[in-house]
Amino acid sequence: MGWSWIVAAAAGIASMRAAMERGDVDEAAHQGLLAGPAVIEKALASNDRTVVLAGIAAAPRAEGRGELLGPLAAVAGRGDRRVAIPAAYAAREIARDLVARGLPDDLSKDEALPWRAGFVGLARRAGGFIEVRTSAVEIAAALDRVTGAPSDLGLAASLADPDPAYRRAVVEHLPQPIPEKQRAPLAKAVAADADAGVALAAAHVLCADLAAEPEVAVARPVLDALGGAGLERLKKLAAAAPASVREAARCLAAAAKK
Repeated sequence: MGWSWIVAAAAGIASMRAAMERGDVDEAAHQGLLAGPAVIEKALASNDRTVVLAGIAAAPRAEGRGELLGPLAAVAGRGDRRVAIPAAYAAREIARDLVARGLPDDLSKDEALPWRAGFVGLARRAGGFIEVRTSAVEIAAALDRVTGAPSDLGLAASLADPDPAYRRAVVEHLPQPIPEKQRAPLAKAVAADADAGVALAAAHVLCADLAAEPEVAVARPVLDALGGAGLERLKKLAAAAPASVREAARCLAAAAKK
């Protein structure tokens, strides 16, 4: 790396920092875009919070932004919530863009796998900032879709997590249709999770597979997994919030036909 690049990078970071100090986030991002993704990555690796925030602002708009997922994961894993949470949100924006557009031609699926592993690690980090953990769940799910190689957060273990926001995020980002092995932990969540939102989310996911084929024969494995306790809890949830039942009502309809 030549001296000219080092000087240019330093100038780019200085411009990004100056804009952030003025409170001009858009200009900080613009300066990052002018400097290029390599300089944005350097900003993200800085120990200067202001510089890191400027890099975060620029990352979702950068050329080749997919390659900034790794550096953003590193920032999201820091103990400073002022940078960790914005970094997770920026990475989530990039991941959503990858789902919408697909991986660019110069980026292979194998290159994306380590990024996904990094976000799976952040999701599983007990005691981590919940905003980071739930964003990491969505990012990992998005990278599952673009790589075609599903990760495994460990559904049963995730449903034992003490934070209901995390439990719900894991449930809501499960792939559809639900694999048979995931029916039992989802059904247990419907019947016994202390948080009604988590229980209802699990019911939506579990019962959504009945949308195309609502016949009792097709529904029986799902109804068997729910059992009497799960269906009774689902009836109570439906009575308490009928407008929010949606897909979960399919299980109740199928049970009524038995």
